[in-house]
Amino acid sequence: MPTIETFHFDSHGLDCAGKLFLPDGVERPPVVVMGHGLGAQQDFRLPAFAERFVERGLAVFTFDYRYWGESAGAPRQLLIPGKQKQDWHAALAFVRSLSEVDGTRVAIWGSSFGGAHVIHVAADDHSIKAVVSQVLAADTASAVKAFGLGYMIKSTLYGVTDALRGLLGLSPLYFPLVGRPGSTAVMNTPECWDGYLGLVPEGSTWKNEVTARSLLKLPLYRATRVAHKVQAPTLLMGGIHDSLVDIEDIRKMAAKMSRATLKEYDCNHFEPYYEPLFETFVTEQADFLVEKLG
Repeated sequence: MPTIETFHFDSHGLDCAGKLFLPDGVERPPVVVMGHGLGAQQDFRLPAFAERFVERGLAVFTFDYRYWGESAGAPRQLLIPGKQKQDWHAALAFVRSLSEVDGTRVAIWGSSFGGAHVIHVAADDHSIKAVVSQVLAADTASAVKAFGLGYMIKSTLYGVTDALRGLLGLSPLYFPLVGRPGSTAVMNTPECWDGYLGLVPEGSTWKNEVTARSLLKLPLYRATRVAHKVQAPTLLMGGIHDSLVDIEDIRKMAAKMSRATLKEYDCNHFEPYYEPLFETFVTEQADFLVEKLG
């Protein structure tokens, strides 16, 4: 079992919570910084990946974004992509300052919407040594279009109303994060209800909701537009049957990246978190990270 330490770091004046997983008997190991996807927290199966990476001699740092999980910020469960990208950069600066790890050998790992974050972050930070991005939201504008005009109108109305409430100092208006097919929710395709909620640990205080103003920003955060700036070797892992992310969007992104390897799997969006696909994903990721971090 790895040694696990809890840390707190500052991101633009708010406290963020993180956990450092350390391998036994390895002095100043390279480190993988891991961030989760849309509305998810660091305890949603990230430790399962982290423990396997630690077995290969890598340190791992997971964290909660501001407004989520154990991190500070109000209103709760606010999801602004630009703010979450700031949290990534703050987490990286903090990890590089730790004496327990080699801050010159840092990789980043993201899943789903976090998979979009790592592309944006690596486009900014060329000292990143490797990137892993699984079932990544390569182009959120493309994904939102697939939900149809009615959904876009409804979510926009909710978002504008909540934004106005925020300006007036009123309590936030929340929008369901995960729903069954046909229901009103950010994610409501057939694989979402069981796939997403199965990640939530028993006894979690997480709520199945997101501030509605968050919906206004999501379609504008298009990782495919900055992918060409990524210089680090990047492992892209996509699901052919993913109902949330069109595999064609990931293919188009990969074509823009000079050092990207795209692997496609016969799976949906959530199967990589669970056996038997988990074993395939985590093993290939660990092999890639060990090779690139040295």
